[in-house]
Amino acid sequence: MRRSLFGLAVIGVLAVAPLLRANEAIDQVAEPPVGPAASPATISPVQMMRQSVGENLPDTILTDDTGREVRFFTDLVKDQAVVISFFYTNCRGTCPGTNIVLADVREKLAADFGQSVRFISISVEPEKDDVAAIREYAAQYRAETTDPDTPEWLFLTGSPEEMKALRYKLGYYSVDPVVDADPTQHAATVIIGNHATGRWGMMPVGIGAEQLAGKVRRLAGWTKAQRYADVYAALAKKRAAGGADGTVAASEK
Repeated sequence: MRRSLFGLAVIGVLAVAPLLRANEAIDQVAEPPVGPAASPATISPVQMMRQSVGENLPDTILTDDTGREVRFFTDLVKDQAVVISFFYTNCRGTCPGTNIVLADVREKLAADFGQSVRFISISVEPEKDDVAAIREYAAQYRAETTDPDTPEWLFLTGSPEEMKALRYKLGYYSVDPVVDADPTQHAATVIIGNHATGRWGMMPVGIGAEQLAGKVRRLAGWTKAQRYADVYAALAKKRAAGGADGTVAASEK
């Protein structure tokens, strides 16, 4: 790969940074009731941010690697935790590495997420990636298993025009049209979200499987136990190191 979509990465980070800060405090904010009778003045900014993200995603018709047609929002994202990535079958750059990392993340999340998280991989070159091509491609990375807790992983293609519109709606594009039209320059980033909780973010795959799995838990987790598993584990380790009575220094509390 000659260049990644640097502009996309920067825009994505800038766009989600306030949301992530708000989400960190979400559990400490007392949110008033929401509904037709609630006026804007009674809805906290944090709550409004949670509601707005993911609510206007399109119901783009996509075709998965089995030839089945699915609707992006209704069938794949609604009320679901998701990890959304992008690929093209002729990629010899970041795609193979991205998929290897995602395969590892998928295994790591099986125990605590099961099928409450879904992996969605979308072609950035749908004019060439037909069902046969993505089926063969998916088989290289998606280990088949009978374990009912293994998260679903779909590889998808569709109409080039609608796929481009979907990418733009997700914020996965370059402001430079020449770069955006070149699949070899697409960014090695994933979109992580949970439509039900309203938590969304974009992360680089280069952080590795261990950290990426942690980011999925933090962003897309359904419970505090999932979202802060790494924090709780670190605190437990510090307490264990503090002595037999489990005490820790004041600076560590």
